[in-house]
Amino acid sequence: MKLSNCIRAIALKIIPVCLPLGLSAQGLHITPGLHLVVSGAPSLVFNNASLINNGNFSADSSSVLFTGDGATAGSFIGGGNPIAFYNLAINRSFSDLQLNNNVTVGGRVTLNGGNLLLNNYTLDLGSSGSISGETNNSCITGVNGGVIRAVAVLNAPHAVNPGNIGVEISSDADLGLTVITRGHLQQSNSSGQTSINRYFDFAPERNSGLQATLRFFYLDGELADKNKNGLALYSSMQGRDKWSLWGRDKTDPAENWIVKSNIDQLHRFTLAMTPSNTVTEPGRGAAVQIFPNPSHDVFTLALFSDKEKKEFISLYDLSGHLLERKEVYCKAGLNSIAWNIAGYAGGVYYLGFENRYLRNIKIVKQ
Repeated sequence: MKLSNCIRAIALKIIPVCLPLGLSAQGLHITPGLHLVVSGAPSLVFNNASLINNGNFSADSSSVLFTGDGATAGSFIGGGNPIAFYNLAINRSFSDLQLNNNVTVGGRVTLNGGNLLLNNYTLDLGSSGSISGETNNSCITGVNGGVIRAVAVLNAPHAVNPGNIGVEISSDADLGLTVITRGHLQQSNSSGQTSINRYFDFAPERNSGLQATLRFFYLDGELADKNKNGLALYSSMQGRDKWSLWGRDKTDPAENWIVKSNIDQLHRFTLAMTPSNTVTEPGRGAAVQIFPNPSHDVFTLALFSDKEKKEFISLYDLSGHLLERKEVYCKAGLNSIAWNIAGYAGGVYYLGFENRYLRNIKIVKQ
């Protein structure tokens, strides 16, 4: 590498003025063949300016800060070559910072003002990067596409939130090297049900018998007009439009999270409204859904109750003969009830309810 093609930075502030050597009204343009090498841990400040990388950028331990108050246009990170930062910070009082390229952050992404728009690109945190300061007023989002990715080795994790991307994982199992991806595209299933604007994909090395607990965090701006009080956890295999309702064990609408335990495998998870897509009104009883259906041995009955009470549920065969009757104590909210039908022959069965607001449900035993 020729010395003339290398710029070694100690401290640099980029402002929107016309200057030579790659500085322009747009910001800093690292042209092909140019190497910007940062030594130590200086701060590079882009005030109402952008960073375009068509060359090479070596971040060392630097912090790159995007600031500004430009009300008409935001800053962006672009160019033809991906760029790797150590620390990346956003503190903009107007408009946002947009990705026009894939970005890797090995240190910390700090949000003090304004949003980071993924714009169908990837923010890769690897195994060392993390997010700090994300709030309802300053966040990372990608409603037009784009994801955040984090990697962690999860050996019996307890409330581990890799990269602080918004989901805590607990399990007594060894999941091994696990890739967690956060996206913001609204999910939908074949019946037209839609989710909030956040989902997580999990890809662990070992993915069975996990008995995992997830704490799923969300932001107010991701609700897509959903009522917080009616949200529950749903899962699907990636790329499929069929959801399984996992429900919720705990919820805190003020702190914006939902907890669900006893999850055997980790795939794609999102939040959507409980069965019937509405919150039950006081005195209106309950809403119910079963999964999987068809079932082999055990199905789960997800029953949303408007208050604490007993429900009486009966299992019938196709001829109407009573096979089982259960008295179930329901708490207010979503209740998950496991029902073992391994002892019955394959065929069609029905669940009946004494609650007049619930209709009989057909179950197929395979």
